[in-house]
Amino acid sequence: MPAFIKDLEVLLRSHSALVDVKKSLHVYFNRTDYGCEKDYPVAIVHEAKRIKEENALQYFKANYLLDENGLSYEEYPRDDLERISIHAPKYIQNVGFILATTKDIPHPTFSNKFKHDYWKKIQSVEGLEAVIDMSTLQPETTDCEAEDALRAIIRKRKEVHQLKKITFVWIVEISGENENINSVMKHYFEDDVMVVKNGRKTYYMGWSDPLQSINMRYFVCPPE
Repeated sequence: MPAFIKDLEVLLRSHSALVDVKKSLHVYFNRTDYGCEKDYPVAIVHEAKRIKEENALQYFKANYLLDENGLSYEEYPRDDLERISIHAPKYIQNVGFILATTKDIPHPTFSNKFKHDYWKKIQSVEGLEAVIDMSTLQPETTDCEAEDALRAIIRKRKEVHQLKKITFVWIVEISGENENINSVMKHYFEDDVMVVKNGRKTYYMGWSDPLQSINMRYFVCPPE
């Protein structure tokens, strides 16, 4: 078990019910020895030809976010990345939270493998410990619906190949309980699953160290 999992357990078990942990996880986690950042960017659109909405393209051009060849840069100030997330969210990928080994969270730099790739993706995960994604589901959510939610997140994360090297954590918040969530967690994370109670809420947490180890070949609800 990665050492930070115990910190996550304590955080989920003890945080105030008045605080939305999905929005504030990084605030709590930054009280530990780790660094944690919300909405950490892991990919940015590679070229202007991929930007289909005229207003988004004009935003990139007006703010000098593309070079003279219409390509995105390998590095951006964090303010620019945050503004892209607001004004052109289709053209940047952010993970829910990134966990770093120290308070000095590495600045992302991006690169493309092939000339006309859709995305420039982060070049390195050095100094990064884990990706943490959180979902809010319902007591009546079925196992198939929970599986669909998880697989969509995993596929998105695995598209950014560097992320395969670090730990992936999925946390589901339920107002009440839902054993279907636990069943799906055990299918994909096997023994690396934890259930945490906090008042009326239940947090189901599963992790894979690293992300690459998650087996996507077998389904709880096989496609028809």
